[in-house]
Amino acid sequence: MRLKEPVLVLAAAAAVGAALALVAYTLGYKARLDLCVVVGVAAGLTWRLSRLVVPPQELPLELPAGEPDDDGRLLLTSLESRLSWGASDPNRFRERVRPELVGLATDLLRTRRGVDPRFQPDQARTILGAPLWQLMTGPPERSPSRAELVRMVEALERI
Repeated sequence: MRLKEPVLVLAAAAAVGAALALVAYTLGYKARLDLCVVVGVAAGLTWRLSRLVVPPQELPLELPAGEPDDDGRLLLTSLESRLSWGASDPNRFRERVRPELVGLATDLLRTRRGVDPRFQPDQARTILGAPLWQLMTGPPERSPSRAELVRMVEALERI
């Protein structure tokens, strides 16, 4: 950055502020000249500073070489935590666990079997089984028991 550039920006901003005061005066408004100059200088500095901002660097998509892959254990731990809370609190199951299970089942059906439950409901029902299909499509009446959840997770693993 050259030394002349900030001085030029401030001078131009002050001129804009003075022009703003002149326009206000010709329209019949009583605007203080010093206030208009300060507004012009603030606008000029803001403009200059916004030009100096550099976007952040792109984050690497790969894990660094020193960190081992978690093999999905972090996601599994998160799901396990949600399942344990969902078994004791019906509202929490309805709000957190059920959408997670439905999303997981939908993703597994699409990626592993090529079945979209919205367009191929009969095939999806056959693959998932009645309890998991009811969880996906039916109204959430109650929280399933721990044994039912185990059977649903096993059905997801078989997809």
